[in-house]
Amino acid sequence: MTSWVVVDSGLYLSVALNEPLATATKAFLDSLVSDQIRIGAPFLFRYELIAVIRKHIYRGSITLEDGRLLAQGLLRAPVEIFTAEVLLPRALELANQFNRPTAYDSVYLALAERLECEFWTADSKLFNAVNARLTWVKWIGNYTPL
Repeated sequence: MTSWVVVDSGLYLSVALNEPLATATKAFLDSLVSDQIRIGAPFLFRYELIAVIRKHIYRGSITLEDGRLLAQGLLRAPVEIFTAEVLLPRALELANQFNRPTAYDSVYLALAERLECEFWTADSKLFNAVNARLTWVKWIGNYTPL
């Protein structure tokens, strides 16, 4: 049986932008690859990568050239993208169930639920909103490398 993990874009962005949890996040992502665990994400994953890079370019925290280089690297990440529209109605239900203001993050939840696997996020607010009932949602800040 294939082992899956769903990850959000924030994990890869954390490493690429050298954010506070970058070291632990890189260790986690490297462990997935070395353990041959398949990494999945919904179709919006790549759009989120580009949106955040663009935001950093706009704010002047990175140059356009650095943004292009980051985008090239991030778009080659070993993440299998799922485009199943069947996820969307479930995402809406999950967003409503957990009183989330948008359904973006809930698409990740719907995918992990469908694949019956863990979902790892860099978003502590999302984690705090759902972790009491969705024990398969994990926050990278709680990751401890072995």
